[in-house]
Amino acid sequence: MESLREVFDLSYFWTYRAVLLSGLAFNFLVFGFAVVLAAVAGFAVCLLRLGPYRVTRAAGTFYVELFRNTPEYVFLTWVHFVLPLVLTRLLVTSVSFSPTLSAILALGICYSGYFAETFRAGILSVPRGQVDAGRAVGMGRVLLMRRIVLPQAMRRVLPEALNNCVSLLKATSIVSLIAVPDLMYQVVNVVQYEMRPLPLYSSAAFLFFGLIFLLSTLVQALTERWRTRGWT
Repeated sequence: MESLREVFDLSYFWTYRAVLLSGLAFNFLVFGFAVVLAAVAGFAVCLLRLGPYRVTRAAGTFYVELFRNTPEYVFLTWVHFVLPLVLTRLLVTSVSFSPTLSAILALGICYSGYFAETFRAGILSVPRGQVDAGRAVGMGRVLLMRRIVLPQAMRRVLPEALNNCVSLLKATSIVSLIAVPDLMYQVVNVVQYEMRPLPLYSSAAFLFFGLIFLLSTLVQALTERWRTRGWT
């Protein structure tokens, strides 16, 4: 019973709330930059996969399969410890990444594969007849994409894109492994000082659960609202 009470004792988290919440801010910092990188890179790779040339389609497919099937932890450590050494030898100059930059690059690139497939599915879901009608009235590829395809595709991909964002936020919980001063990194430091792992690790788990549950609920509510309005 004593151990069970410790699990639900959040007083230690409250005592160190300033330090721990500053760590959580790093989770959101990594998430914010990584999701932008993932969306931009994912859209670029999506266009490669939909391009008219076999070489670009093959390159886009290889990119998607590579990063969708590489565990985030493995790629995170590779980017932080191996990539700077590779660049140092190629550029013949010292290259190093800060832990935060490595986390942003690794998670952003990993999840760009998921975003690429989400965007591709949305673009392919636009009725072919509308695309043919746009070409019939003389629209070029860029204008056709901007005026007909993308407005409809983005409405279709938003629910899945938001789910990708939630998954990316969950993945930020591993960035402490390369010494990013996020929530888990700060919790470990406090545990070493207080020697109270049960309440502190439990508090971190409850906080992450609450955040992810709240975001997942919001995404579900928005998705249902889009469906009832006929937007998807």
